[in-house]
Parts: sequence; C-alpha cells; structure tokens
Amino acid sequence: MTVQPLSFRARLTLRWTAAFGLLLACANTAVYMGVRVYAERDLDANLRTLAATEIASSTDAGGALHLHEIPIEDLGGGEFTGKFVQYYAMDGTVVFGSSILRGRRVLDEAAFARARGNDHGVVAVDIDGRRGRLVTAHIRDASAPYIAAVGLFTDQLDALLGRLAAVLIAVWVFGLAFTAWLGSLLASRALGPIDEITARAARIATGDIDMRLDPPRTDDEIGRMTRLLNEMLDRLHRVIDGNRRFAADASHELRTPLTAMGGEIDVTLRRERTAAEYQETLQRLRGQIDGLAGMAEQLMVLVRAEEGSSDLRAEEVPLRPLVDAAYTRVEAEARSRGIALGHEGLDHLVAYGQPVLLARAIENVIANAVKYNRDGGSVLVRGHDEPAPDDAWQTGRLRLEVVDSGPGIPAAEWERVFDRFYRREPSRSRRTGGSGLGLALGRAIAVWHGGSLRIRTSSDAGTVFELAVPGQRQDA
Repeated sequence: MTVQPLSFRARLTLRWTAAFGLLLACANTAVYMGVRVYAERDLDANLRTLAATEIASSTDAGGALHLHEIPIEDLGGGEFTGKFVQYYAMDGTVVFGSSILRGRRVLDEAAFARARGNDHGVVAVDIDGRRGRLVTAHIRDASAPYIAAVGLFTDQLDALLGRLAAVLIAVWVFGLAFTAWLGSLLASRALGPIDEITARAARIATGDIDMRLDPPRTDDEIGRMTRLLNEMLDRLHRVIDGNRRFAADASHELRTPLTAMGGEIDVTLRRERTAAEYQETLQRLRGQIDGLAGMAEQLMVLVRAEEGSSDLRAEEVPLRPLVDAAYTRVEAEARSRGIALGHEGLDHLVAYGQPVLLARAIENVIANAVKYNRDGGSVLVRGHDEPAPDDAWQTGRLRLEVVDSGPGIPAAEWERVFDRFYRREPSRSRRTGGSGLGLALGRAIAVWHGGSLRIRTSSDAGTVFELAVPGQRQDA
C-alpha cells in the first residue's frame, strides 16, 4: 500500500506543534521542579522551627527528658501535617518516640552516626510507605546527653505536587491542541498566496503564458517571490515570443529567396548550358546564399538581444573605433555612389555595453544611412555626452546622431521602419540586398543596453537617427 506523503501545510503544522510542545514541556518541567524545590525549602524551614520548639520543650528548662504529644482530635479537625519525634541515647537506644511510629526506628545506623558526629542536616525518610523529612539535634537533660530526631510527613506536599503535575499536564495537552489548531490556521493563511500562485502557475503551464500573478500587497518574502516570478514569466514570454517571431519571420523571409533559387536551378537544368552560364548561375546562387546567411545571423543576434541573454557582458567600449570600423565596411558602396563619410565629437566617448552588439547596432544604422541616401550625398556621425547629476547613482548617457542626406521618411512611418522586415521600397531593398532587419536589430540592441534608437528628425533634406546608450566622456 502506497502511503500518501503529508502536505506541506500538514508538515509545517506538525513541526510547529512539535516545537511548541517541546518548549511547553520544558517550561512545565521547570515550573514543577521550581515549585518542588521551593516547597521543600519552606517545609525544611518549618521543620527546623518545629524542631527548635520541640527540643526546647522536651526538657522544660533543664528538667527530665519527656515527650509532648497532643491528640489530633483535640485540634478541632482540619488539615494537619503529621509530626513525629524520636529520642536516642548516645549508644543508639531509642528512649522515647511518638506513638505514630509504633516503635519503628527512624534513624538507621549511618544517619545516627552522622547525627552523633554533629552532622545535623535534613534527612528524607520513608515510614511504612509515608514519605517524611526530619532533622536531628543534640539535647541534654539533667542527667545525660541525647539525640533528638524531629520530622514532618510530606503527605500534603506530595498531594500539592501531584495536583500541580496534573494541572501542568492538562495545560500541556490543551496548549498542544490549541497550538495545532492555531498553527494549521496560520499555515493556511500564510500559504494562501502560495496556493493562488500554484493555481496561476498551473494555468500558465497549460499554455496561458500571457497570465501574470497578482501584484504583491506587501514587500515580504511572498511579495518578493511574486515579483521575481512575474519577471521570470515576462522573460519567458519574451523568449517564447521571440522564438515564435523568429520562426515566423524566418519561414516568411526564407520562402521567397529559396523559391527563387529553386526556380533558377530548375530553369538552368532544363537544357544543356555552357560552363560560363553554369558559373554565372552559381555566382548568383552564391550571392543569394550569402544574403540568407547574413539574414539568419542577424535574426539570431536579434533574438538574443530581445531575450536579454545572460551570456552578454557589458564593458567600457570607445565609440570612435566602432564608427571607423563601420565606415570601413560601407566605404566601397559609399565611394561608388559618391557619398561622403564623416564624424565629429567622438573623441573620448566611452560607452558601457557589449562591444559586438554595439558595433552591430552602429554599423546597421550607418549602413542604412548609406543605402537609402542620394548619390553624391553625405553621412555624418556626431557624438554628444550627457553627464549624470553629481548626486545621482547612475551613469551618464551618450548620443550618436547619424545624419544622412536622403529623401526623408514620412512621420507616419518613423516607428514602422524599426519593425522586422519592414521595407518602404520592397523592390529596391531586395535589389540592394536589404533584409529589413538592420534597424530592428539596432533598436533591440539599444534597449538591451538600457538606451534607445529613434528617428529624431526627417525631411526632404535628410534624416537624423539618434542612438542613446549609457556612457560618458573620459579624459584622454
């Protein structure tokens, strides 16, 4: 038979109850022992007082030794602590004794020897099953010395301690039951948000990835866990959404060139061709394959940037070398079309970011400015720094303005140009090799750095793209 494991609520309640029960048991034990010790001390004090009175009256100011006994019935009833007295000669012979002892000797040889040696401590005794405590002392009448043993029965003390033990046990049982009920109630209330989170997580696990947990009401452990789970879900949603868009975009964008490549191969294979014709076909196919490889690479970088991949690390990156490298890559196209390239204000600007991603973003924006520029136009990159306030716990920001002399972009399309695969002139973009991913990737990289990429102004005289990232101007 399989034993079902206890729920976390039940385990928590049991542990709380066990811990409280152990603590209460220790406290009750300490109370019992404390009461017992102090009660015995009080009894011993009363015993010594009684012994002093008994010994003083036993010789009546120097007379012959005798014993005082008062019948209990003469005390008018009520509770009474039993007293017993026994006198010994120095040779150990019992001289007098209380009638309640019925001639039984209360001091054994060892106790008598200690008493004869003036060791008169309190001694615990047992007389026919009744517990008692006695104290010894030397006395002397007119003829010879004696040893007196005066004691009290502990019946009342034992009964009191028994009642106290019963009360403490009852308190322990009631406290344990109440603690178990209270612990279960508190555990249920404490775990209520966990149950809600579990229910929401179950719905999310079935595919409802757009669902989020309710915002926390307090900044406690549950609240922090809720926020972290929501952040995790946001990131998971971005990953899943990025993968979906990647699959959709890749299938959409790869279908057309692959179909074209397949058609060109089919046309080439319909008849025998010369080596030069085959070579020309392969060169065209090679160019299309290179374009597909570049697009796939940009898609992968875009997905990693949008996911906020943890393997990307930020560091100090000088911006001028990145701009110079980007100019080197577009220099051939710019020269062929007579486009002038320039920059200003980039010296000593250092960004805080991931070098490869920043280089890709800057190159994409510059390549876009060259590609959609007028023949004989210009591209200028200007750098600006915005220092953080002196009392701020954050870095400053750098702004790169990429100014081109192209035909301009209508205001209604300023945001659309950052969408994946958006092309204002699809035919021209395909002819020039554009994939429609450059600006989308640049913005995703900027956002990953905590910055932005936007169109600042655009008119018939040209367009100004602004890339903002964390950084500052450092002294040479």
